Amino acid sequence: MTNNPTGGVQTIDRALTILETLSNYDNLSLMEISEKVQLHKATTHRLINSLLQNGYIEKDPTTKKYRISLKLFQLGNRRVQNIDFLNVAKSMIRQLSQEINQTVHLVIEDDYEVLYIDKHDAQQSDTRMHSRIGKKAPMYLTAVGKAILATKPNSAVIEYWEQADIQKKTKNTITDLDAFLAEMETVRQQGYALDYEENEVGIVCIGASFASYKDLAAGAISISLPVSEIEKKDQYITKIVETTRKISNLLGHF
Repeated sequence: MTNNPTGGVQTIDRALTILETLSNYDNLSLMEISEKVQLHKATTHRLINSLLQNGYIEKDPTTKKYRISLKLFQLGNRRVQNIDFLNVAKSMIRQLSQEINQTVHLVIEDDYEVLYIDKHDAQQSDTRMHSRIGKKAPMYLTAVGKAILATKPNSAVIEYWEQADIQKKTKNTITDLDAFLAEMETVRQQGYALDYEENEVGIVCIGASFASYKDLAAGAISISLPVSEIEKKDQYITKIVETTRKISNLLGHF
């Protein structure tokens, strides 16, 4: 039996495409998956069986439809648990959210985007963010993304900008590089970043990064509040800057 490296890679690519497709839906039938990934039904069926046998997808015995399993989350969570700052930061953002009764996020940078690692929603609030744990968001239009980018030199910010898919998500989204570089300088000077309805209409976010003993941004947290409560912004800025400073100190950054 001879090995076929090219065929093997193609099979892996196709299987990953199926997983990514399933992750965007509650469940899909074999035919629906086949159509969405643009593969022959027999090829799709063979790949699905392999993913099923290895526990990466599940099949509903009643509807016969497929959905992604939690195995990838479990594998990724092992990596997350090895990041030292998480246990430190998670407990502190939980306390912060309870203290101010606003939604607080914890993110890390992942492949030129921010990845939401933890989130605590405000209690007794009608405002709900679209963000969720495990979701990614662009750096240029989120307060946490800006806070992390501002820790880098302008050359790195420009490099990020040139490869990013810059789009005007709301009327307030910054899409001009010079304006964004000016924004970065403002963030550096004041020690926090703001998102005035740049990512979600009706939502204002305040973000600040924290550093590890390696003197690098290890992540960032943000406070999200409805525009109707913008008058409380200054007190929240004080709280988030204090919290990120405490996290940095606990991680050995002084």
